[in-house]
Amino acid sequence: MAEGNAVRNLREEATCAVCLDFFRRPVMLLACGHNFCHACVARCAQKGGGAASCPQCRLPFPRGAFRPNRQLANVVAAVRELVAEEQDLGLPAASRAGGAHGERRAHLEDRQEPTPSSSAPQEHLGPPPKNPQEDEGAAAPLTPPGGGDGGQQALLARVEAERQKLLAVLGGLRGLVGQQESRLLARLGHLRRGLEEAKGRQAGGDRWDCSITPSRSTERRPRPLELEAELEDFSQKNNALAAVVERLKDVLACSLEEDLGGYQKASVTLDPATAHPQILVSPDGRSARRCKTPRDPLPGSSERFEALRCVLGRQGFAEGRHRWAVEVPPGPDWALGVAREFVPRKGCYGLSPARGVWAVGQWLGQLRALTWPSPTCLPLARVPKRIEVALDYGGGRVAFRDADSEAEIFAFPPAAFAGERLRPLLWLGEGPALLTFCP
Repeated sequence: MAEGNAVRNLREEATCAVCLDFFRRPVMLLACGHNFCHACVARCAQKGGGAASCPQCRLPFPRGAFRPNRQLANVVAAVRELVAEEQDLGLPAASRAGGAHGERRAHLEDRQEPTPSSSAPQEHLGPPPKNPQEDEGAAAPLTPPGGGDGGQQALLARVEAERQKLLAVLGGLRGLVGQQESRLLARLGHLRRGLEEAKGRQAGGDRWDCSITPSRSTERRPRPLELEAELEDFSQKNNALAAVVERLKDVLACSLEEDLGGYQKASVTLDPATAHPQILVSPDGRSARRCKTPRDPLPGSSERFEALRCVLGRQGFAEGRHRWAVEVPPGPDWALGVAREFVPRKGCYGLSPARGVWAVGQWLGQLRALTWPSPTCLPLARVPKRIEVALDYGGGRVAFRDADSEAEIFAFPPAAFAGERLRPLLWLGEGPALLTFCP
């Protein structure tokens, strides 16, 4: 019953109060915040002659004082799809208006066995159950814990129920957002009208008293301090709403990242055996800094960078999507990114994809992408404090973004890694830079 009530409520929210049908090109009146079909508003304006009024609250509004409500249009589209799917399933009117969930499940189970006279689509219910006597020599198939075809039918019905619940929840969320938008815009419109009237009275020599006007004998003129206080209250609520939306975005982003096989957070440590003699790696392997004099003595290693002040990460990636963040200093020169497993260690060359390195860095206070044949200057207002590296090995993509604001910094064109492992890379310039991998 609750599911039916939700559908009925959503359908009412998607219905125009004038034509009593689904909204078509819905628009919102700026004066009061009520929503109607564009054609219905136009007809009401024509009937009213020179003055038009809201069909619901009778509040006058100027011609053209409305705007398209795209959020409501999205809600209407979702409700239309929901109603159409229920009709495709052949549910009776009582079930669509508020039938029990058990009735819907029973109806789905009844529809599983096709009859010769049935012409309804069956794809979404899966193939019909096979008769075990058709192939006596075949091994018995594995069945879910529910037991046989009955268990499969119950799972199918549950999947459909979860789908309907998701549509109802998201549709209700879209409707709630649309309602809140209408109310908040109407409140801002009220504040704007009050300030404009106050400005007009001030220009006419009014001293902002609380006298009563002849045209509005029961309406009190708002004082400027009252309007300012109301605007401040609105601003605080607006900031609180923005914070809630950001938290919701974070929750949804994490959920979608997991569901869609998104980037996995990698724990990166540095390999001291690859570090240039002037690079010191911290004992935990998470930080690197430049020392003025080379370390002595150094164990011989064919993996060590001799000319370029670079160091590689221990971890190598040959598949999947991975991300990690590096805390960067505000001053000295540095670079970070990924490099091929067998990037040259002995020569002195420019870091670029042509040499098997995909990186961004800071040089002389300017953030740059180390592209080929020359670096690309990145016009950022400031250098981020933490930069995240995103590696999509299968897609051949390496991208960078601000780990705090999540704004994209630079994305290299797709490359062919040819099965070779990629490892995190750091480069330290002339200053006493300290690069640290974030936990």
